[in-house]
Amino acid sequence: MIKVTIEIIPGGYAEGRRTIGLMHIANISDLARRSDYRVDFTEGNNPLTGMKSFTRTVYVRDHDRNQSVWSLIEKAIAAGKDAGFGRDSR
Repeated sequence: MIKVTIEIIPGGYAEGRRTIGLMHIANISDLARRSDYRVDFTEGNNPLTGMKSFTRTVYVRDHDRNQSVWSLIEKAIAAGKDAGFGRDSR
């Protein structure tokens, strides 16, 4: 499993650090050379944008595992955007 954590560090002060988003990517095809992944996105309430917290699950299909991890993360984010992330959570 890959875990991506998005943190905000106000003014660069670590003491104020807080997590504002998470992404978990899990291989669901027994680590095949070309694999499918379940991607779970979670984001907390964001008073700045008026967005309420949400969790979404999407899938990345037929990803070539010989690519960089950033390629998989890019595909995961694109799938999440296609699913609307939190647009309907306002």
